[in-house]
Amino acid sequence: VVGSAFHIGVEGATMLRQLHPWLLWCLPAAGLLVVSIYKLTGTEGQGTNDIIDQVHLGKGLSLLLLPAIFLGTVLTHLCGGSAGREGAALQMGGTLGYHTGLLFHLDDRDLRTATMTGMAAFFAALFGTPLAATVFAMMVISIGVLYHAAFIPCLTASLTAYGVSLLMGVEPTRFTVSMPELEVVMLLKVAVLAALCALVSILFCNTIHFAEHQMAKRIPNPWVRVAAGGLAIIALTYLCGTTDYNGAGME
Repeated sequence: VVGSAFHIGVEGATMLRQLHPWLLWCLPAAGLLVVSIYKLTGTEGQGTNDIIDQVHLGKGLSLLLLPAIFLGTVLTHLCGGSAGREGAALQMGGTLGYHTGLLFHLDDRDLRTATMTGMAAFFAALFGTPLAATVFAMMVISIGVLYHAAFIPCLTASLTAYGVSLLMGVEPTRFTVSMPELEVVMLLKVAVLAALCALVSILFCNTIHFAEHQMAKRIPNPWVRVAAGGLAIIALTYLCGTTDYNGAGME
């Protein structure tokens, strides 16, 4: 239900922004509001890494992380900030799963499974992809490691969440692609493409980490930092001459 509500909220914010392009100029102010929300809820600096730590190390998660990410992401999309939904889905789903586990007094091991289950369910509700959500939630925790014990709980939760999202009117994410003939040359091309995509991913992650470190170092004040980021997005939007990269970037 929360995942579907998040999808509806982001879609509504996107439609509103497309109808009123001037909302882009409100991005610095929205950023200041998001910083305020994180400070008021005491969740500043928390994110996907904390969800992963919960599964790995059994660290706790604040329930206030849920409204902070929900409101922060919707506000960002409303004002044209470039933000994906996958990280938000993992954080909110993991938080819900963890606190549901606490509600049922699960032990440490089952709490970690419950966290992954919440991640899978939220992801499935948001994107309408239950199988992908199951595998993603199990593998994102440790690259190359699959938590087999979580498969049935994650799959059950994903299918349930997918059904609920359909009842709430969420349109699944679908892409239509043509399937080429399966042959050796094609498989080699795919292997080369996969390797190149992995290299681009590594470069992108390192660039993001470098930029994050430099921003925190050069602009330590979060209020100034978020306002500067908002102004940079506005400048880049006009420089590119398109709004395709604002919001989720699904275009």
